[in-house]
Amino acid sequence: MKQRKHYIDNLRLMCILLLIPYHTAMAWNVWGEGNYILLGQSRILSSLVVSVSPWYMTLLFLLAGISASYSLEKRSNREFSKERVRKLLLPLLAGTATIVPILCFVSDRTNNHWQGNFWQHYPAFFTKWTDLTGYDGGFTIGHLWFLLYLFVISMISMPVISWQKKSFKNTPFQHTNAAAVMLMMWLALALSRVELGGKSIVTYLLLYLLGYFVLSEDKVIDRLQKRRFLYLLLWIVFSAADVWLFLWSGKEYGIVNLVLSYCAGCFGIMTMLSVGKNLLSRTNSFLQFLSAQSFLIYIFHFPWVVALQYLFSGMNQNNTFIFCATTICALPATVLTSILVRNIPVVNILFGAKK
Repeated sequence: MKQRKHYIDNLRLMCILLLIPYHTAMAWNVWGEGNYILLGQSRILSSLVVSVSPWYMTLLFLLAGISASYSLEKRSNREFSKERVRKLLLPLLAGTATIVPILCFVSDRTNNHWQGNFWQHYPAFFTKWTDLTGYDGGFTIGHLWFLLYLFVISMISMPVISWQKKSFKNTPFQHTNAAAVMLMMWLALALSRVELGGKSIVTYLLLYLLGYFVLSEDKVIDRLQKRRFLYLLLWIVFSAADVWLFLWSGKEYGIVNLVLSYCAGCFGIMTMLSVGKNLLSRTNSFLQFLSAQSFLIYIFHFPWVVALQYLFSGMNQNNTFIFCATTICALPATVLTSILVRNIPVVNILFGAKK
């Protein structure tokens, strides 16, 4: 039986914590993408977003696939499905009803100059159906799309996993070499143009399965470790080129940026896995505590980010102040909210948390 690996939990926690500065920086994106609150444009903060975007969510789905391989060794498909409902579907529904309306309320006030209070806006959230982004105050599931996609992918994957166990039980996934991993990962990322609701469920599904079947094998990760410094160098080169051409060159490169983004995503994931196993395979009580809160941190971080940006932007117009103050304050506020939710009966069940 596979032993749980601390570096998987630590990488997941790192990606989720990274969402706080990432979503904070989105308020200053320079390519005109909508957001719940927009505070101007900054190429420096946009560089943070562009450098992180190619790999952080894809890595989360891949890590989910690895974790599922451990989970399904201890649980039946039925038990696993019940767990997915409890940890993903229930929080999706509860969060859509309680957390996401806060985002859309702030969005309506900042983007459309809504003058009413939150409770006056709350019914409009459920009755205003437009592009499902929520940037106009209308209905959306917001950042909880991750829970929806992960739930759907988990359900879709189970028949595939059962079929493999029945028909190809002795498939030697542990012999997969680094070149094959890189090729499969690059192909999965290249299919990101096949979108549903603005997100590529095909890419996320393939990475989830890649994590489940291949990258859950220690021998495969050990092979990646041997070239971790090469992957790190290539990630830095491709990511820097992508950021420079997209944000700082003053020209449009289209397909070149797309290819650079795929390469940065591929080598970014491989760097995180190989370097992560080398540096993050330890744990302590603090990391275990934060890892236990990771899904709740994901759910509650965004309303705190948007609310704090709204508050701080009314106090000071300096972008550096707003970004730093929001990033610093959002983490403890989110963690405290997670602890509170975990300890409130019924509410903790709705958000998939145990006391």
